[in-house]
Amino acid sequence: MSKPIRVETDLVPSGLYGASDDWTGLTVTRQLAGPLFVEGPGRTLRPGLLHHARRLDEKRWSLAPRPDARWSDGRPIHARDIARHIAAVARQAGPFAWLVSLIEQIRPTEADRLLLTTRRPVGNLPALLANPVFGPRHGDPAVSSGAYTMAEGPAGEIRLRATGPWPDVTYVLSCDAEHGQRLFDRNAVDVTCPTTFPVSRWAHRADHPELQVDDLDIAVALLPPDSMAARRKHAVAAAIDRRELSRRLHGALGPLDSFTGLWEPGRAIAPARAGHELFPASGRAPARLVFPDFSPNRETAHILAEQIGDNTGLVLRPETIDYRAYLTELHTTHREDFRLVLLASPWPDPAALLLPFTRRPADRLPGGPASGFADLVHRALAADDLHDRLALCARAEEILLATGEVCLFGRLRSAARLRVENYVSPPSGWADLSVCELPHD
Repeated sequence: MSKPIRVETDLVPSGLYGASDDWTGLTVTRQLAGPLFVEGPGRTLRPGLLHHARRLDEKRWSLAPRPDARWSDGRPIHARDIARHIAAVARQAGPFAWLVSLIEQIRPTEADRLLLTTRRPVGNLPALLANPVFGPRHGDPAVSSGAYTMAEGPAGEIRLRATGPWPDVTYVLSCDAEHGQRLFDRNAVDVTCPTTFPVSRWAHRADHPELQVDDLDIAVALLPPDSMAARRKHAVAAAIDRRELSRRLHGALGPLDSFTGLWEPGRAIAPARAGHELFPASGRAPARLVFPDFSPNRETAHILAEQIGDNTGLVLRPETIDYRAYLTELHTTHREDFRLVLLASPWPDPAALLLPFTRRPADRLPGGPASGFADLVHRALAADDLHDRLALCARAEEILLATGEVCLFGRLRSAARLRVENYVSPPSGWADLSVCELPHD
């Protein structure tokens, strides 16, 4: 039997394969639950457990499971299995479970056919269904629809058993980014965590021929204190020199000032501007800038504090918070702090990162109920053509950014050191490990 592929993880997700899937949890869930459609490089899509999607009208789609789709115990995956799972996702509480709210009804019309009705028109439904939360789970945890099943393992490891002729996988928990690099250097892991490559090592990428770097559809943003006036929020956003920040991080983040910029790399970025006049010295009480402590957040937070201090006079004190607080307390305990956040696109579409803002009560919509924000995002969601979606999203984003509540400044890049072949990271970062091979001795 071939030895397992060992993959570094910076945390063991608490909601693995269940109701609390976060981005890291979905990197593992992607291995256990076969995706309905498979996301590839460059946001390409190909059939997964579903091999056919036909749009019947604005809101109705006909979907067909792949004829050879099987559970790991060999039994066929039927249309009703997929429908049952999507209904179950609606009852979950994870950060991506809201995606199912776009689906009004899904029902099998026969053993090999599904009829899915969306609440609003969705122009690219297969892209939405590529999110791993839609990959069907079996009632028996020992059975899966993906390339692996769960296996018993010691604390600090997640062991996956292959369901086909490819190596098993073992996720190995590291203490921090440098520890992950040491694990790789002593052959204890074959793939390092793609989002924690130490900033200091980004300066010496040429020393690592085994390093693979990919752009991710993950925006890095600063959330100002909720009670701060909009004009001051704008001054803070303008104070950030995004290109200089990227340079000082040696490219760990790419410069970004809009969500649509994820889809239009290389676009112009406005230079930093000073705004001391909005922050008189008498009112500059030190403020916390909180962040979850993994690379490159610590370095990013300190550069942000320095740039904002230089250009506004504000004194920001970077402070780490634990990952659970980051997931659950940003808008409660920390609502009056500056907050460094990562915003992952839940599916490959420019409307995906804007859609959550439309779920607010009317009086809390960006720009207010008369702004047209929600209508623009919903029109973008419905559009068939990517250029139309981008144009509509750009208009919606102007309204959102005018509120100052979200200050985008970077695009996260993955950097994985590899001792395997065929590793492909799609822009979501949810890679399929079953295609990887260890080098032959």
